[in-house]
Amino acid sequence: MADITWIKLRIDMFDDEKIKLIQALPDGDTILVIWIRILALAGKCNANGYLCIEDEFPYSDEMLATIFNKSLPQVRLALETFSRFGMIEKTQRGIYVSNFMKHQNSDGMDRIREQNRLRKQRQRERQNQIKAQEQLLLSDMSRDVSRDSHEEITGSHATEIEEDKEKDINNNILNSREFNISQNPEKTDDQTLDQPEPQKRMSIDWKRVQADYSAICVDLPGIRGLTEGRKTKIRTLLKEFKALKIMDGMTPEEILNRLFRMVQDSDFLTGRNGKWAACTFDWIINKTNAIKIVEGNYKNKGGGNSDPDRNVRTESQTNSRTAENEALERFRRNKRL
Repeated sequence: MADITWIKLRIDMFDDEKIKLIQALPDGDTILVIWIRILALAGKCNANGYLCIEDEFPYSDEMLATIFNKSLPQVRLALETFSRFGMIEKTQRGIYVSNFMKHQNSDGMDRIREQNRLRKQRQRERQNQIKAQEQLLLSDMSRDVSRDSHEEITGSHATEIEEDKEKDINNNILNSREFNISQNPEKTDDQTLDQPEPQKRMSIDWKRVQADYSAICVDLPGIRGLTEGRKTKIRTLLKEFKALKIMDGMTPEEILNRLFRMVQDSDFLTGRNGKWAACTFDWIINKTNAIKIVEGNYKNKGGGNSDPDRNVRTESQTNSRTAENEALERFRRNKRL
């Protein structure tokens, strides 16, 4: 408890009989110095005459000897003398200086105590707000972990359902084509060429995906394997990229390789700038986060605005058009024959 810079002392205090009797003792001068130090400490504590630290923690004899720079026997002799003359009282709350507030500016000291009380109250409120924010953050993190775990558990079942649906679609298409050919054997190759190709399941080299992540994203936590839940998320991500024509013409492995490199190049996502350190493999393969990554939301500042995939897409599109032209030429040549 601070903010008390002075106390009142009577100018005739040395004319008091108690002071004269104390001064006549063998260690009288030392005892009087301790008395003045006690009065100053009582003013500093501003606890209505009690000698106590903050939160009403009382000063012990040993503590007083340390702060007064006196020996413990001298302090104990002084306290015993003051107690015998009724100048102090030893209570459960601590040492109390008798009639201290009677000779001080009680109104001013009360104001300072109230200011200290309000300051501590505001401090406690700020600490409670910080604790509440920390608990809310921990709650959000726990909820995210629980959701990811649930997705991994149910991912396998969702994958099986997806595979069954794709098999049914492919079987229906194949049966339909076989039926049309048997009913119309005179159809030429150019007529059957217009029939829709059966939908093929996306083929992904999972071992390469895991190896690329481990080799490229060296600043992120590693993974031990690709669960069915993770594979489902990756397929969903790649389908979204295909629908939005992101990295069009690239294989799934090439797309994920490029995505991992964008993450590793980002000082924010890798935590190298010290602002965030929660990026993980599961965070990256979330389709919403992945789209933000390729859109450049996490690029290093001052890194330019050019699209790193532009050349790759142009080359892939050129190769795709060349392959289409070659296939069309082969079809025309076979038809002439």
